[in-house]
Amino acid sequence: MGDCRDCVVVFDPLGEVGAATIRALFSEEKIPEFRPRVRTLIQEPESKAAKALKEMGVVVYIGDMTDAKAVDKVMDGADAMVLLTSSLKFKPGTDLDPNKAKWVSGLQVEQAQTVIKSAIKNEVQSVVYMSVVGTEYVLHKYKSAEIYKKKWNRSITYSEKLIIEDMVKESGMMWTIIQVPMVMELLASSNKGIKKKGTFPSAYKRTVSVGLISCEDIGKLAKMALYNPDDWDKQYFTPMTDKLTPIEQCEILAQARGEIGLWDVNQAPRPVLYLTNPHWARALDTAEEIFEEVDHSRAIRKTKKILPEAVNLREWYEKNGLLGDMDWTESSCILS
Repeated sequence: MGDCRDCVVVFDPLGEVGAATIRALFSEEKIPEFRPRVRTLIQEPESKAAKALKEMGVVVYIGDMTDAKAVDKVMDGADAMVLLTSSLKFKPGTDLDPNKAKWVSGLQVEQAQTVIKSAIKNEVQSVVYMSVVGTEYVLHKYKSAEIYKKKWNRSITYSEKLIIEDMVKESGMMWTIIQVPMVMELLASSNKGIKKKGTFPSAYKRTVSVGLISCEDIGKLAKMALYNPDDWDKQYFTPMTDKLTPIEQCEILAQARGEIGLWDVNQAPRPVLYLTNPHWARALDTAEEIFEEVDHSRAIRKTKKILPEAVNLREWYEKNGLLGDMDWTESSCILS
């Protein structure tokens, strides 16, 4: 093995955060002298995602994160890794379409166990783990991941993230845990976000202040942690540039577009979510409690200090063209 930054493996590259991290690693915008070789693991070699990654210069290995042999291959000779886990099990032949994937309890822990075991075996030196906002609040309230896991109203997502955080901390690698809040990209994604002019959808309750960060800025922070693993070792970091209610998020968009009074928040009824997607509903309940109980002003100040160019919500709207004159009925107006 060479420098601890020479070769980085990114698991999983399919989500917004994983893709943004890969873009940051190839970008000259932040730490231009740091351009590591990037590898990843993907299930379908002929998928659109695999082809796009190869075009970017990523070395793509074929396999699943729970397949020890496949993981060992991609980890052989690697120096560092970014770990993102997912509860979605993709069906073969679906081009890795998340809408056709199955939600599987325990999958995130299984993925992490396989990957971390391989990282230790291959003497990987550092890891950046993408967790979820507020795990330390849950840990403080319930004392341990095992106790929280037994609660009837637990969020499986939070339970699994807590277990994986412990695995990361006990791995012997240098580690940084980034606790991801709500990402701005979900406000305008093709499956959950804004699809029609005047309608601002929200899974969160209208009056709960929600922490926000862009995926691009998460990717830049991950790159910084990989570049200076000694400085970021044993660090929890909650990246956040805004903390706003869905009503405030909607108002910022309406004001910036000169469309005050023409936009309204459409909140997904929580009882309906409990019927259709109980795992997501419980995760929302936990996140809302965290956002209401924890003062994140320090996290916002720290983010701006470490990453001065990190964008707030209005700046993100401007950067992504949501303030322009667009026909919201056209699919080109929806960010993917």
